[in-house]
Amino acid sequence: MSRKTIIPNLAYDDQRHLYYAVFSEGSDENGRRRRHVRTYRTFGEAEAALRKGKAVRRTVTLPHEAALPDKDCTLGQWLSWWLEEDVAVDRAASTIYAYRNMARCHILPALGTIQLRRLTPMRLQTYLYDQLDEGLSPNTVTKHYVLLFTALRKATTLELLDANPMERVTPPKKEAAKYVFYSPEQLRRLFSIVEGTMMELAVKLAAYLGLRRSEICGLRWNCVDLTRGVIIIREVRTEIGGREVIKAPKTSSSVRRLGISGLQDLQAVLRRAWEHRRSNDPQEYVLLRADGKPPMPDSLTNMLQAIVEENHLPKITMHGLRHSFASVANSQGVPMHDISRTLGHSSIAVTSGIYTHLFDETQTAAPRFVAEAIEPTPEEQKKSGSKKFSALCPYSCKRVSSGQPGCWDLRGPGKEKTF
Repeated sequence: MSRKTIIPNLAYDDQRHLYYAVFSEGSDENGRRRRHVRTYRTFGEAEAALRKGKAVRRTVTLPHEAALPDKDCTLGQWLSWWLEEDVAVDRAASTIYAYRNMARCHILPALGTIQLRRLTPMRLQTYLYDQLDEGLSPNTVTKHYVLLFTALRKATTLELLDANPMERVTPPKKEAAKYVFYSPEQLRRLFSIVEGTMMELAVKLAAYLGLRRSEICGLRWNCVDLTRGVIIIREVRTEIGGREVIKAPKTSSSVRRLGISGLQDLQAVLRRAWEHRRSNDPQEYVLLRADGKPPMPDSLTNMLQAIVEENHLPKITMHGLRHSFASVANSQGVPMHDISRTLGHSSIAVTSGIYTHLFDETQTAAPRFVAEAIEPTPEEQKKSGSKKFSALCPYSCKRVSSGQPGCWDLRGPGKEKTF
């Protein structure tokens, strides 16, 4: 039996295809931990059960009063309690990992020993400025702002603070994200370089379908129908702190069906991968290394970087290939709604916000397309060529041209005429 932990208290058995969730029941009279294990067929069911079990346990067996923060606690004590008892209950593993790292590496060394009630807006604002001075980007420091704001808002709700001092702190102005993407010519060159390697399938899934790195790594054969030409995205495999995490996509919109019946190149690569699969297990991953094991997500990034540098191509990431899909689709006149659904965005507004620089050309082209639809044809222009039209000058309010009686004349009161 091959069982691998994917998140705390949850493991996956790739032979039995079951998820094993471990539930804690506190300690017995001898101080030994009591726990039981239950199995689930899907990650979503197991994760939901763990969250529910933890919430129930907290309502039945509350921590000892001495362990609860009070009004005299420090920011470090409060953050420790908040992260474990509030954030860890219903946040994604990636969010919990990021919050813990921010607190451990930055916030606690700078502010951890300060009592909650002594945290002033000036002190917190200075902390953000210091992080910028140390070289962190405005977007990263904004994440620190969000963490502190959310944590202290909870402290205010629980009456450990009279008011949230972060409400009077200004976050840094976010930098506009810079997106790198390849042209069709650059994509074709990259395709020829990776042909016949493991990276060929990864690169083409990203470029042809706009898949995220985690979606490529999490794709299994039971979600690929080569006969009907359909790929279903319903599970992702990512990496947090060097540890593999398998989970459902972030939003319901990310769960999607993509047609590949017209993509002959991609279908050919998938068929070769199907022929070289290690077993008939439908749960087997589509993307495998030479040793038959699925690659870690970060290794795909490293391999692509090495390929790009070795062949003197412009720098690009796996996510940059996803941007390349959007760029090419837009240049070919694909509607934004279709691009958004293919990418798995939650709304068109998300797509538009990310790819504004790409859709600017579409906005300038739209009036031209409308004009071509409603402008008179050459024959119609010949028929109406002898007619003259009049217009009003918006500045002098005089009739600019004549030729037809009864035009408006606003040169003075009481001198109006009608058509």
